[in-house]
Amino acid sequence: MRAYKLTYPRKHFSNPFLIKDFIRALLVLTLLNGCGGSSSHVAENPASQRFHNVTRKWLLPKSFSPKQVMFFRGDQNPYPDLMVLSEAKSGESKLRGFLNQGGNNFLQKGLGQWTNQMKGVILSFTAIDLNRDGADDLVLVMQASGKVFTQILFNNKSGYFYAKDKVGSYPLRSGVNKVVSGDLDQDGDGDLFYFGKRVLGTDGEPARHQAHLFVNKGDGKLEDLTALLMPKLPKGIRDVSFADYDGDGVIDIFLIYARGQNRLLINNGIGRFEDRTASHVPRIIDDSQHADWADFDGDGDNDLLVVNQSIKKPYRAYPGETTYFLENTGGGHFKKRSHKILPRFPSYKAYLLDANGNTKPDILILTSKGVYYLQGRGRWGFTNQTDRRLPRFRFFKKMAFADVNQDGFLDLFALSPTPGRSRIWLNRFD
Repeated sequence: MRAYKLTYPRKHFSNPFLIKDFIRALLVLTLLNGCGGSSSHVAENPASQRFHNVTRKWLLPKSFSPKQVMFFRGDQNPYPDLMVLSEAKSGESKLRGFLNQGGNNFLQKGLGQWTNQMKGVILSFTAIDLNRDGADDLVLVMQASGKVFTQILFNNKSGYFYAKDKVGSYPLRSGVNKVVSGDLDQDGDGDLFYFGKRVLGTDGEPARHQAHLFVNKGDGKLEDLTALLMPKLPKGIRDVSFADYDGDGVIDIFLIYARGQNRLLINNGIGRFEDRTASHVPRIIDDSQHADWADFDGDGDNDLLVVNQSIKKPYRAYPGETTYFLENTGGGHFKKRSHKILPRFPSYKAYLLDANGNTKPDILILTSKGVYYLQGRGRWGFTNQTDRRLPRFRFFKKMAFADVNQDGFLDLFALSPTPGRSRIWLNRFD
């Protein structure tokens, strides 16, 4: 359940699976999006599910402070590997690769000479197989000498990364600091979507296009088609969630805004996006942080869970509301659906997955008071399983998911803002 999407968040996929459709294909789809991973399973005893802290066993450095983490396909081993962007006190950024040793631990591996000689600050990265050779390449957003650009590093299929002379570096506008990937034009390969909270034009004012869309031409070469495919957008983009929201089989875009109205961009079927916010999304002014999607009511379309640091009082359904659902009523039209089981604290991230193997979407929400774990019971029903299912330390800023030991269930890497406090939690049934 949602394992397919969440193993490699927002990665390349031709037709994103609805939960309903994915359940039907549980026995034939591989969990790791082509990584050769084991199939997902329906648990024999969902009530026995727990996350167990195995950080010490998996031998990760104790002192490093990760800024971003992603599971990726680094070599020919079927087990998912780990890429970590860490930040030193001096402000310097460093990429570290950890190869999965048969589901028993991670071993740090050098990423190649190019990564050691990089000049500039890495703002963010994503991993995606740009040239379809079976290994994930790296896409970096970097800043050097006051300029922002994207750097492409190709993988030699053993976890060694290198830059190609004519297929490597592309300029970006000032203010861009994030990148995510998805097959936005439905041609079978991964495209790149860049954004930031305040993207500037050449005149220093907010640019007409607050997001860049780079289309993959099929061999890892990228073409900037922003002006052709993207609408004019206001500043303030904090995050993005890709899914098929209107049910036509192609990826649409939900934009999460800092202190403003979240926006919905509908794909016309070939990669051109139209802003349908006014007609499809209720007006809600909040300080949104993140959103994720699932089919919560089993009606065959994708709903959304939106987490916020705060919501303006006129838009709250009850005192202290900070998190709410957007129920898809069909064709990508949404209405706000409040639920009082959701935490009433400033919240920063939401992750939807079938943690206990009962084919219902579960929820992990990162809040100012720690992680909340809500187990799904179907059709908007949930129970709070935080104390029963999670280890004690729960203060994290981000998470990444993969089936690291190939048992058919998603495990997670949790990033802590405190050095040495990040965790690996294995999903177990015992």
